[in-house]
Amino acid sequence: MGSFLILLLFVYIIVHSVDVIFHQWILIRKVIGYIMRNLINNRMKTMNQISRNVLNGIVLIVIIPILSCNKTINHPILHFEKSPIHKLTHTRVIDLEEFDILKPAHVIRKNDSYMIWDLNNEKMLHLVDFNTKKLINGIKKGSGPGEVVAIIDLQFKDDSFFIFDPDRQKVNQVDISSDTTFTLKEVMDINSDKRIFSANYQGSHLIANGLFDDAWLVTLKENGEITSKVDFPGFEETSNTTGMELSLLYLSTRIANKPDNKKVVAATQSFAVLSFLNYIDGLILEEYKQIKYYGPDFTLPERGGIAWSKDGQVGFCGLDCDDEFVYALYSGRTFEEYGMLSHNCEHLLVYDWDGNPVKHYTLDIPLFSMKYDSEKNTIYGIGYNPEGIFVEYQLDD
Repeated sequence: MGSFLILLLFVYIIVHSVDVIFHQWILIRKVIGYIMRNLINNRMKTMNQISRNVLNGIVLIVIIPILSCNKTINHPILHFEKSPIHKLTHTRVIDLEEFDILKPAHVIRKNDSYMIWDLNNEKMLHLVDFNTKKLINGIKKGSGPGEVVAIIDLQFKDDSFFIFDPDRQKVNQVDISSDTTFTLKEVMDINSDKRIFSANYQGSHLIANGLFDDAWLVTLKENGEITSKVDFPGFEETSNTTGMELSLLYLSTRIANKPDNKKVVAATQSFAVLSFLNYIDGLILEEYKQIKYYGPDFTLPERGGIAWSKDGQVGFCGLDCDDEFVYALYSGRTFEEYGMLSHNCEHLLVYDWDGNPVKHYTLDIPLFSMKYDSEKNTIYGIGYNPEGIFVEYQLDD
């Protein structure tokens, strides 16, 4: 009987260690089958030889973990397994080559026009009215006056566009100075000894991600003073990495602000972490919910830095929100299978502000980046088919 109870304890341990209930049932059936064969082989004549208390123990040991365990959700799609999948068909597709936009990265609507950030053009920003075909473009790539070396973030705030130049560590406001071009107005020159990679402009502050060896996200003033920090999410894969290596792993982070600016959501692109934060007095970030689906897949070369695995699944490539929900554009693809299209996402996952899954959409044309339009209840963004296209979807109520 002692060996029998030990075997039952083994069942309990297995059940608690498996993430998905489906897999739990398979293991339970196999192990219980083994137990029954063991009972027969030991010539136990009837089940009456096992006391009623032991039978009750089997029920408690095997069933309760299934009903009450706090299982680990290790994949975004599994998190939405109880939600029906809503298949979306695009309502509008526009070929951006028609406007000489060669490698679009991001798009944001303003009134009837769309500002598009282009990675592969002498002029990096284009304001397009798709109905009238009116086009304004400008902001040359370079180091001269009115030019930027690079653009990482394109942001729309208080009816104005803002861009962040990571090379110069400056935030610039984009003014539409005429019917034909833009001008830049510097609004923040960041004086920090840490290199900032992405910046969410908040007027007197930034919510930033960069080469901070002790924080994933920070809030900081123009003079470099840090007012709050958010720790790196912990994974077994990163337990032996240095702070600088961690900062490299978390560089590709998406950030979105709730319209009342009292909450923020952040998501990783190179793997799958989602963080929900309170934004207190426009100064302090305080995480209240973190969902760690899966961590980074990488190696540490002897020469330094990090090397991403081609088998690692891409995480969240787009992020936006409104007062009620968070809209996360999820890939799950690998570079090994999809190459450069691994960042094209066909899943739109909708959460509430407590991090609960609400709705799972699939897109008939995958998106590279995405914005949510609360006025129209649509999402729109950039896709590749194979050239750059603008795609829009109408969401259901």
